[in-house]
Amino acid sequence: MKNFTLLTFFLFLHTVSGLLLAQSGSWQPAGANLGFPRTLLKASEIPAVRVSLQDSARKALYTSVYYTVAPTTNVSDPDRRLRARAAKNMAFSRLINLKPTGNSALDTLTAAEKTQIETNIISLLDNLNPAVDAVWSYEKWQWRSKELLDYLIAYDLLRGANVPVTRLATTRTKLQQFAGNLYSNGSGFVGSINNNHLFMTAAALGMAGIVLNDLTSSTTSQQPQSWINIGMYNLDNAMWRNAGRQSDPGIVAGYAEGPFYFKYAMENCLPFFRAFGNFLPDGTYSFTWNNTTRQIRNPYFDPNYDLLYQWMTDIAMPDGRFPALEDSYTDMAMPELALTGKPQFVKAFHPQKMEAAQLTSLNQQLDGTVDLRANYLAANLNPLPQPEKALTTLPAAGNLIFRSGNGFESNYLHVYGKNGRALNNSGGHNQGDASSFILYAKGQLLALDAGYLNYNRRAEVGNANNHNLVLVDGAGPKIGTAGAANDAAAYIENTFETEALTYGEVRTAYSGANITRKTLQVRGEYFLMADFISAAAPHNFTWQLHGFGLENGTAAEGTFTDQATNHEGIWQKNGVSLKAHVTAAGGASAYSKTTSAHEITYNQAKNHTTFLVQKNSVSATQFLAALHPYTVPNAVTSTLSLPNMAGLTHVSAHFTDVVFTQADTILKTVTVNNLPDPIKADASFTLFSLDHAGAFAQLFLQNGTTLFYGTEQILSSSKRANLAWTQRAPGEFQGYVNKATTLSVRVTHQPNTVTGQHLSSWTYNATTQTLQATFSQPSDFTYKVISNPLPVEMVGFWAEKLNEKVKLRWQTASETNSKLFRIARSADAGNWETVAEKMAQGNSSNLTSYEFTDAPGFSGLVYYRLTQEDQDGTASFSDIKVVNLEKQTPAALRLYPNPASETLHLELETSQPENAQIQIRDLAGRDVLSLKKQLQAGPNKLTCEIEKLPAGFYILSVQGKEQTQQIKFIKQ
Repeated sequence: MKNFTLLTFFLFLHTVSGLLLAQSGSWQPAGANLGFPRTLLKASEIPAVRVSLQDSARKALYTSVYYTVAPTTNVSDPDRRLRARAAKNMAFSRLINLKPTGNSALDTLTAAEKTQIETNIISLLDNLNPAVDAVWSYEKWQWRSKELLDYLIAYDLLRGANVPVTRLATTRTKLQQFAGNLYSNGSGFVGSINNNHLFMTAAALGMAGIVLNDLTSSTTSQQPQSWINIGMYNLDNAMWRNAGRQSDPGIVAGYAEGPFYFKYAMENCLPFFRAFGNFLPDGTYSFTWNNTTRQIRNPYFDPNYDLLYQWMTDIAMPDGRFPALEDSYTDMAMPELALTGKPQFVKAFHPQKMEAAQLTSLNQQLDGTVDLRANYLAANLNPLPQPEKALTTLPAAGNLIFRSGNGFESNYLHVYGKNGRALNNSGGHNQGDASSFILYAKGQLLALDAGYLNYNRRAEVGNANNHNLVLVDGAGPKIGTAGAANDAAAYIENTFETEALTYGEVRTAYSGANITRKTLQVRGEYFLMADFISAAAPHNFTWQLHGFGLENGTAAEGTFTDQATNHEGIWQKNGVSLKAHVTAAGGASAYSKTTSAHEITYNQAKNHTTFLVQKNSVSATQFLAALHPYTVPNAVTSTLSLPNMAGLTHVSAHFTDVVFTQADTILKTVTVNNLPDPIKADASFTLFSLDHAGAFAQLFLQNGTTLFYGTEQILSSSKRANLAWTQRAPGEFQGYVNKATTLSVRVTHQPNTVTGQHLSSWTYNATTQTLQATFSQPSDFTYKVISNPLPVEMVGFWAEKLNEKVKLRWQTASETNSKLFRIARSADAGNWETVAEKMAQGNSSNLTSYEFTDAPGFSGLVYYRLTQEDQDGTASFSDIKVVNLEKQTPAALRLYPNPASETLHLELETSQPENAQIQIRDLAGRDVLSLKKQLQAGPNKLTCEIEKLPAGFYILSVQGKEQTQQIKFIKQ
């Protein structure tokens, strides 16, 4: 009985003490690290941070932090915020215990300097203004939350620097009043909205709960337990749970208000999350608000937040900036992701080609409405480069991203397509941008999103005519308002990726029209964009591209060149060009241009030239665009004149690409002037490519079943599908099908392997040289020929000039079942003629030599190709050899070297002095270089600099009074 009474008494004492602790309102969770500092870093991390400051870039950033100056008054919003900023930065310097010196070194603070810094900080803290404006003061509360956050960090860092708590008694009281006032006015606010303002307020209150966890009060608003409860509950609720949430857990769903307002919210949240991770281990903790309790994971370790950080990393441009989606600025990166403690989310920042007025330094990027320079240095994290994917598809977030590779100068194109929660909850920060795109290449932003000036000026750059999308009768998606997002849901669909081709669609509808934007990245070199449009009634449709350059602009502004007669517009900035070649079904109605505005940094706008292509008075059409970024011109794009179709060719030194679209899905024939055979396909969107030797390179059919080149059927599918087929290397192909189907492709060799994720079966017919593969689901696949031993092991193939003839030689190291060799000759490297056959050894393990002398019967460049055929009929081709048989006479034009890489030397003779016009044209007939030279009577020696010409075939002509002479040459 006595033992029972004693036990009851102890239980009573435990209950009473628990009640007293709850009434006091302190927050004392089990497992908490009660030491200081606990916000920017832990005590054990201080030595490593000190060492890291020896790095020159970090030292410069630390120096700017050290010399932060505080205003003398604390009444206005800017002064209040700057005083808190100064307190934090001074406290960080005191904790790190280092000062910059005149010789760029860092020295330890003296005792007097430490005392003076502490005195200055405590003065700022003791005299802080704890007043918080009345309920619903949106503008004010964001400043109050940021102010409170920095003061809390300053207090924490002073405690970490072993400043006695007795010296900070007034500070603690002021901070408790400040947090209590924010809680009192904010408790109704945080339960009613779901935007960045909520996250800022909730994070500041949560930080107060961590830093001042031991404070007590009989007033609910003054209790740390109240602060952490309202902060954590509402952060979790507004980000992941309620109907107006900004994101979704478990997937990369983005942040509905867009990248900038995610950054803006995280400027408060990331310091809070980091402090939470320093204060408590990973796990779930109970938080109660409005009589509802939830178990919420420590946000520093929560993988759902990692998915948000991954989103920002995935959408970032190669220079580290995030794209200016929604109400986002054009010049902002997010280096503060270092506060996550995870280097994979930290992107390197490359400001080399940004505008001078933009945020071009790490210091500027971190010192915004919240100064996170000290936070960044304390995180002590360097970027960890991650391999970039050629295609990133984030349908829940609305991002479709194409990349050509890794690095600052890689190509990047972003197409926007939001719907559902991501669109509906973006509200007042949403723009009229459904299906709009941004293009960056070679280190330069080229196709602009107009950005964001400030909230009161958002309509200047946020409407449909400010974005790279199709207008319907001059209109497009409406700009979002505080009550509603734009009226055009957009959906990312039908994406796929192979080594040479990446593809995706964004489908949307607005202004009475249905629009599907189909984008294909070709070999990582350029982009094809086909817009398929249909409506119930005729409309005037306008395709727009806002390029980073202004007609008649300066080099610093960027320039625009109007080549509407060639259906092109060209922008150039910082040595990088973007050529947009655009046509429409049956031809465009008109080409024009206009001057538009874009933001370059907060509240600053500049003008650029917008290229406009119109198709008028139709209910359905397609726009087809080739978007080619380059530093040196290396391709020619031309429009194909096709009735009721849109078509173009894109010719580079290595490939000839033929592209066409149609509204129907019937077999259409397309004839191209410089191709020997027509192309026939029944797809909505077709790409067919040949290499420089005229051999098949790749094809793409969107919603098609077959493609013929001449009479040869290259590919056929049992079902209408999206199909890709590319030759990766001799004897190796890669393909893709987007649905269950049986695919038949023309291949000349029996494959050793055919592999694919959902490949059910395959067969090869040697008679028809057809591979037939059946797929049960969407699948990529590869086809390989691996012959062991090799039928013929070639040593080399050579061609040399002998007067007006050509001697051809080749050698084999071994032969297995070899039948014969064919020698083919061409005058243009496109049309080939067999001029001789040589019987092979059949089987041999010895070195065998062959030769043949050819008399072409014409002068100029002559091309030779060797074909080796086996006993089973399979064949392989050699590299192409070129011989110059240009006849030389004393009066003739002589050109050397040929091929040439930098300088052409010309020799010619004239009977009298004259001015001569020298022109160089590509094989499409376009002038690429033109100059005038004064010739003397008799022999003349001239030079032409061709270093900047792309590799390929050219014709040089010299026109004088008496005659015009021309000669072909090769630019290597």
